[in-house]
Amino acid sequence: MIRLLRWVRRNADLVVELAAYGVWFVPDMVVAANSGTYVPVLAGIVVPGIVLLRRRPGTDLVTVSAFAVGTSLAISVLTATPVVALLGANPRPPFFLSFTELLALAVIVVAVLRRCELRPALVLTVAAAVAIVGSPVIRHVTGDALGLALPCALGWGAAVAVGLVLREVETRRRAALADVRSAERMELARELHDVVAHHVTGIVVAAQAAAVVARRSPDDVDRALAAIETAGSDALAAMRRMVGVLRGQDAEATRTPGAELREVRTLVDRFDPESRLVRLATAPGLEHAVLPAGIAATGYRVVQEALTNVRRHAPDATSVEVDVRMREEALLVSVRNDGVPAAGAGPRAGSGGFGLAGMAERVGALDGTLTAGPTAPGVWTVSVRLPLRGSR
Repeated sequence: MIRLLRWVRRNADLVVELAAYGVWFVPDMVVAANSGTYVPVLAGIVVPGIVLLRRRPGTDLVTVSAFAVGTSLAISVLTATPVVALLGANPRPPFFLSFTELLALAVIVVAVLRRCELRPALVLTVAAAVAIVGSPVIRHVTGDALGLALPCALGWGAAVAVGLVLREVETRRRAALADVRSAERMELARELHDVVAHHVTGIVVAAQAAAVVARRSPDDVDRALAAIETAGSDALAAMRRMVGVLRGQDAEATRTPGAELREVRTLVDRFDPESRLVRLATAPGLEHAVLPAGIAATGYRVVQEALTNVRRHAPDATSVEVDVRMREEALLVSVRNDGVPAAGAGPRAGSGGFGLAGMAERVGALDGTLTAGPTAPGVWTVSVRLPLRGSR
């Protein structure tokens, strides 16, 4: 029973859709019993089944939707009076409309307008209009066909309106997410710009020193040139990363204040002045370790964003654990809190806020990995691994 409830909670939208189909399938059964035809039952079973296939991983929504609309049109054509007469079958009953089929086609219209590319979405929407509005006209032999076509047309229009609204919401969400990622790239590029400037300054100083050494102590020239080569390699590595993050945009600005790993303790003290909620654990000597500026700043920002999410999404948290350490040539940052509701809700990129999406962009630019999610009942953990090799 508990497993069933968990499955229902994880697939709430699927359960709601199946329940809707079930409710609409009852009139289909009544119509089939009164008219003596199997067509409403056939359409009520086949079409929703095809629509629900889109939930399977790897299933193409356009293909499934086209197959569903095509099935509906095929049922209409095969039950049309000329086709029935051509096949020599008995005259068809006066009512061949399936309520479940109409609901399934409406779901298709909403789904394709929300998720598909514009051209296939428009083609499938028009085809669904023919199937929805044309079904009562093609399948009926009574004078009520046109009267039923009007509410079918209104239902199709309502589905189109809902689909377009959802498409606009999704478009705006993606635009906001792109803006956050772009801003994060810019901030990281500014920090890396300072790193490159530091290395270039070191190269200039080393070159000037090499010129002096060459005149006074020629035997030490190799050492000076090796220092220049090392500084140049570090500068090229940082510049390469900056170009990859910036993607051709301007990187002129000052560095973000306080974005250093040694400021994590100050950040924690500001978040929890009385030291009752947050427990900070760091490796010995880490606060005084010399880390690449991009790595240190990212570690600081991850802790900052995670604590901000605790305040926003888990105000009832009783314990927050911040762990920062180096292991296997990587910086590991973890923030764990116990204030997540029992339903497992937590901050996710794209679900209201974009902080974690920006952090994922920043961490990915440094070849790191970020994971965020429930790790135990009522517990939410944000973990980051930032490799140190090749980051200087």
